[in-house]
Amino acid sequence: MKETILPIVLLTPEAKVAMEAEAERAGVGGDVVGGLLFGYPLDERRRLVVGSVKPRPEVGFGQQEFCLDQSRTSQQLQEARKSGSEQVGYCGVWYIHRTPTGELTDAEWVQAQRVLEDPDYRFKDLVCLVLCLYGGDLKTYALFFDRYRAARGQLPVPTVLKLTTEAYSKEPEPQIKPAQARPAPSPPDPKNWYKDAEVAKRLEMEHKWLTQRYRVESSVAPDGRVIFRLMPQDEYKDMVFYLACGPGFPKEAPVAFLVVRGDRYPLLSPGLNEWTEDNWLYEVANDLVSWQIKLLDQQVTAAEEALDRGDCKGASDRLAMVLLINPRMPGVARLLARAESVMAENAGK
Repeated sequence: MKETILPIVLLTPEAKVAMEAEAERAGVGGDVVGGLLFGYPLDERRRLVVGSVKPRPEVGFGQQEFCLDQSRTSQQLQEARKSGSEQVGYCGVWYIHRTPTGELTDAEWVQAQRVLEDPDYRFKDLVCLVLCLYGGDLKTYALFFDRYRAARGQLPVPTVLKLTTEAYSKEPEPQIKPAQARPAPSPPDPKNWYKDAEVAKRLEMEHKWLTQRYRVESSVAPDGRVIFRLMPQDEYKDMVFYLACGPGFPKEAPVAFLVVRGDRYPLLSPGLNEWTEDNWLYEVANDLVSWQIKLLDQQVTAAEEALDRGDCKGASDRLAMVLLINPRMPGVARLLARAESVMAENAGK
């Protein structure tokens, strides 16, 4: 799979206020409600959004006949360039939701893909902002969409959104002399690391995206680790596993484990081994579930081999883990009963 470095989306207060005002005015209709974003990349990682525009009704945003028409938004684009930089151009799309869901709908996904693939603009990727106005609360979420994902029918992925009050220009930033370098930040408090503003925002977003596919229970352990208890909402809904985040997250990977008879058993997967701070817990969780399912047959075979050599406890633990993931796997319950019967006989001798 192609590795994608997700950008950090920086949003100016002016752009944020303008879109939020539009969200307050927007009606509740069946069509896609939103518009285009103005901005530019600051570097390979950071994308600055400085403004937005809602196309005129006759453009048909969200309709089949929609296409980018720069003549209709050139005035707003020029205003954005006056307040920002000559580099400002179209950089993405934004949508308004009357639900708490920050993911794009099918219609919005098609819309974003059409914008991304418009041959006149030659986009490589898009910033997607979703403003969710629900229950009186207004929240903004950022997603990222590139040609690689569009070509494979994949949805945009969530990324980090930050509010910025800094002024940016085309001029390169001055180099900081060694004597002016800031001191290294102090290590996070092992007990309260998750209370840091940026970390707390990241954990909030992690929880939100996990709930799209899992039933989630979160808690803070006595040692300060934030633990997500996850239960898939699909056919493997009986599976229960955990992701634990500690000081250093998101730069440091979470720890994944199952609990079998009160003992913790670590879980591994390729996605977890290749963790970077650009990954998301829901991606790791999906990978863990898929990987454990692939390993079920191997676990049963290993349990049978353990029984043959007299290791009933090892066989029992492996089979119990298999049943945690797939309670209906044929023959496993019978094999577990056999292992526990032998253990009971040995204990009675």
